[in-house]
This record gives sequence, C-alpha cells and structure tokens, in this order.
Amino acid sequence: MVDAARAMGRLPFLVVDDNPASDSIEHVRVVRNASLDWSTLPDFDFVIAIGNNAIRAAKCCELEGRRGTPVTIRHPQTTIAESASIKAGSVVFAGVVVNPGARIGRNAILNTSCSIDHDCVLGEQVHVCPGVRLAGGVQVNEGVMIGTGAVVIPGVTIGAWSVVGAGSVVVRDVPERCVLFGNPARIIRRL
Repeated sequence: MVDAARAMGRLPFLVVDDNPASDSIEHVRVVRNASLDWSTLPDFDFVIAIGNNAIRAAKCCELEGRRGTPVTIRHPQTTIAESASIKAGSVVFAGVVVNPGARIGRNAILNTSCSIDHDCVLGEQVHVCPGVRLAGGVQVNEGVMIGTGAVVIPGVTIGAWSVVGAGSVVVRDVPERCVLFGNPARIIRRL
C-alpha cells in the first residue's frame, strides 16, 4: 500500500499496526496502535491495508470516529474506465483493470492484476485477490473475499461475507456466508 500511495504522489506520514514487525515500512514510520495518542493528531486521511474484511470494516469505523477521512489509493499502473466508480477507502494495486460501468464499494481491496469486467457491482469491504477475473455483470456483496486466481462467470451473484477459494471457478450464484472451492466451485462449509 505504501508503494501504491507513493506511486500516485502521496507520501504516507505514518503506518499504524497492532503488531508491527519493524519500526518502518519503505522508510515510513510504523507505530503500535496502542502507543499512539490519537487526540494529538489533527484531522487525517487514511486507507486500511488489512486483508481481513471484518477487521478492515471495524478499523474504518474506528478511524472515522477519530476524525479520519477514508481516501482511495490507486496505483498509476491501472486501467480504470471513465464510467467506473470506486468509493472512498479503497486500494487499487498495480495491474488492476476496472471496465466500464463497474461500481466498487467503500473500503475495498482490488489486489495486483485482478480484472473487474463491465457492469460488475462490488459491495463494501470486498477483497479481490491477485489475478482474479470477474466477468461482466457479476455482483459481489459486502465482505466477500475472492482468492487468488479465481474466475467468476458472467452474471453470477456472490452472497455477503462468503469466501471463494484460490483458483476456483464460480459458475452459479453463491449464498451468504459460505466457503467454496474447486472447478466448478462447490460449497465446502457454511460460516
């Protein structure tokens, strides 16, 4: 995320992490959430780069409550149609293609080299992993995670908070809160 922000000309001031592995990421200072005195910060812009959709949703609400404003980070090496829309708080990594009429909800992650075809609708807190291919008119509801390299055929709807396993091929609608995997993808458990 730091790389994508820099590539678009935004220099991150600070990275906040509950369990940091180091005190900096790409020369940006990292601090523990618990050690930060939020009351000393002025109003701030933020983006959340946490892959877990439920945690990302909770952190977004928390930061908005602390006078933060979610912003969208879009790596310049993306192709996004003029008629597509991407709401605040989303991160769009290098190589992503978003085609005409696609609508991406708040706080989404469109990871490296995924493809969102025409007229797809993605809800809030969605994570589309690297190399995913969504064909035209796919509906991805809130909180869905689509694993690396998965493919979804045209017109399919994926129910809220479901998880599509890496490499799966989704050929029919998916109910809410389930995990599916395979080619064709089958439900392997309910959440």
